[in-house]
Amino acid sequence: MVNQAFNQENQEMGLQYAFDKCKVKIMHIIQQGLLRLNEENDVLEMKLSELGRLLNVDHLQQVKHHRDQLVKNGLLKRTENPKAVTSENLGANSNLLKIPVLGAANAGPASIYADGTVTGYLRLSDALLPKSIARNTLYALRVVGRSMNLAKIGSNKLPAEDGDYIIADGSTYVPKSNDYVVSLIDGKANIKKLILDDKSEQIALISESTDDFPPIVISHDDSVEYLAQSKIVHVVKPPKAA
Repeated sequence: MVNQAFNQENQEMGLQYAFDKCKVKIMHIIQQGLLRLNEENDVLEMKLSELGRLLNVDHLQQVKHHRDQLVKNGLLKRTENPKAVTSENLGANSNLLKIPVLGAANAGPASIYADGTVTGYLRLSDALLPKSIARNTLYALRVVGRSMNLAKIGSNKLPAEDGDYIIADGSTYVPKSNDYVVSLIDGKANIKKLILDDKSEQIALISESTDDFPPIVISHDDSVEYLAQSKIVHVVKPPKAA
């Protein structure tokens, strides 16, 4: 009886081992590479451009997607960090969101490097955002430039003018034409309207401005590191002095 139980246990362990091996085999090669890198580095804190270089993957959108999948499946775990959105109760069913500001982004040529460092927090009434927008993945960027001063962005359909703040959704983003997005071009943050031209196999980033800003056009085959990182969901206008 003991030998029979022992043999049965060995068979079950063998089946589990085979199952685990099968899971590893069907895991996407980018995900396997990310897990290997994570043994000595925190890939959740590394820049996508650096991960793409180490994995020999040109398209940063692919790197971001597979990293997000590993987090979703519990194979990568996020530690508590200052980028988390928190809420302060003001009473009477009113909450004040504390949204991390991750620096600035150009509304014009991309010239400001986006390193993901928290430079402060934007406190915003929860009631100003539609209930359909998830709160826990939001972040803010300060707008630099004039190229989106005629746009109608986000839930409140406002332009993004120099000195404003945009609120973006940092969850997994599938690019769609006519979305207003935060893009990364060679690691530099940029705010534009996204146009996907599948027929010509190119991406166009469009300005909507009182000034004449030509579009930024990127081919799928370009060596430039491009990522449509997040959709912009709201614009915050700082109070103006009387």
